[in-house]
Amino acid sequence: MLPPGRARGLPAAAYTSDRVFAWERDRFWRRDWVCLGRTGTLAESGVQAGLDVAGAGVLAVRDATGRLRTFRNACRHRGHELVARGCVARRSTIWCAYHAWVYRLDGSLRNAPRFDPPPDTDLDLLPVRSAQWQGWLFVDLSGDAPPLLDVIGDLDAALAAYRPGELRVVASEEYDVAANWKLVVENYLECYHCPSTHPELSRVQRTEGGESFPATGGWLGGHLDLRNSATSMSLDGAGPDWTFPGLDEDRARQVRYHLLLPNLFVTATHDYLVTHRLVPVAADRTRIECEWLFPAELVDAGVDPDYAVEFWRTTNRQDWAACESVQRGVSGGGYRPGPLAPHEDLLHAFLARLASAYRSGGPLSSTGPTAPTEPAG
Repeated sequence: MLPPGRARGLPAAAYTSDRVFAWERDRFWRRDWVCLGRTGTLAESGVQAGLDVAGAGVLAVRDATGRLRTFRNACRHRGHELVARGCVARRSTIWCAYHAWVYRLDGSLRNAPRFDPPPDTDLDLLPVRSAQWQGWLFVDLSGDAPPLLDVIGDLDAALAAYRPGELRVVASEEYDVAANWKLVVENYLECYHCPSTHPELSRVQRTEGGESFPATGGWLGGHLDLRNSATSMSLDGAGPDWTFPGLDEDRARQVRYHLLLPNLFVTATHDYLVTHRLVPVAADRTRIECEWLFPAELVDAGVDPDYAVEFWRTTNRQDWAACESVQRGVSGGGYRPGPLAPHEDLLHAFLARLASAYRSGGPLSSTGPTAPTEPAG
């Protein structure tokens, strides 16, 4: 792949074609580790959540022993969803509302009404491979992805000082964005657009002069510095006089951006984290969950998180409007990709990894760079 400044972006079909989207959904989202959100929402025994992995349903259940289990969200009788997607239930058993089949919390079939004798085949719920990391739940629908920690690589060390596994979710919002998931990723990986798109962000954070991280594993990231007048990422630059104890003086003045492919953004500041989790819905539609994670010290001290929530709510809306505008632009016919700016190195790295995955037909998080191309077929 040509270097930044000479390399060009993807063709329009990468963002608009239903065939390309279906190919990506099969090769990337259903053959790799995908983040399904925080495990804290499933803390109590019997809590069950219907979750979505690029159109495939997953049921997450906390069983009576405290173990978090994941299954295909489909009754073994006729495939009816056990918990509607996006919904949470709490029951002592897993129950299908269609024909009243009942499963234990470990997924084993307990009762199939009006079957006499009972079915003589294994009709337990189908398990889905899952793993947890720093308070997030991940699943691998294929069962063949590399171990999650191999994909995490040194991201665990990069985030260690922020203690993500101990943080509390203090606010969350969902957005339905009329844009391809890759446009959202590309937007996150560059700040070239920040001065013209984010006037509030540009007043408190520098928009150039940062550095990319030499990451190992399936992630990309980099940092930019706060401006001298700002003490936090907030609309007025003000925030609590508190810093994660593990940060040195330099890192305490940095905003650090991390993308764990394919769908988790973790933005770390000296006093909180904000995360974005992508769910691709269609070639031109992406659902995004944004969460604000605060340390217990600030929550217990009664610090109002609105300074962070309002800032990123404003930034989010600006980003989504920009991504939707790009989606309309590439969809109108006659679009030709332009060059990547020399400083768009993270975007370049993402496109190189994407191109390699297109060529190899493998997961997005475990491929190396090569020249860009469209998916075969």
